[in-house]
Amino acid sequence: MARRWQLLLAGAVLLAAAAVAVATRGGDEATPSVQEYQASVVNTRDRVDFALAQLPEAQSEDDFLDRLDGAGSLVEEAADDFDDAGSPTRFEDESEELVRHLRQLSADLRGTAAQVRDIGFDKLLAGARGLNFPSWDHANAILAELREQGVEVKPIDRH
Repeated sequence: MARRWQLLLAGAVLLAAAAVAVATRGGDEATPSVQEYQASVVNTRDRVDFALAQLPEAQSEDDFLDRLDGAGSLVEEAADDFDDAGSPTRFEDESEELVRHLRQLSADLRGTAAQVRDIGFDKLLAGARGLNFPSWDHANAILAELREQGVEVKPIDRH
């Protein structure tokens, strides 16, 4: 009987020690370091830039629309992954804004493809020399704010 109580007490002590270890380390693991955050920002920017760089490679109107849809999906995935990665406290506001603007860019890309399919190239894009979305400008403004705070990341290029 005494042995049983000793085992229960030892188990309770080990469980408490494990809970304390998880609680003290859990916060550190959930919040990325500044270096990890910078890598996440750069990776996100690069993925968005890659998605947009595919647009000028279109070989036909249908291919262009498919690439707009594909770019929208890639941008949304990049935004979701960035959001899931978290950020240090000092970058939380900028991170939330960047995610919001990237998700809007994704919607803008897909929405443009849908509008062109409904209205037609000749009516919607006649004479256009390129596409410009305010969400792209806003995302780049957030990247500029992050650069001012020491995060080394290039702007998203125009394609």
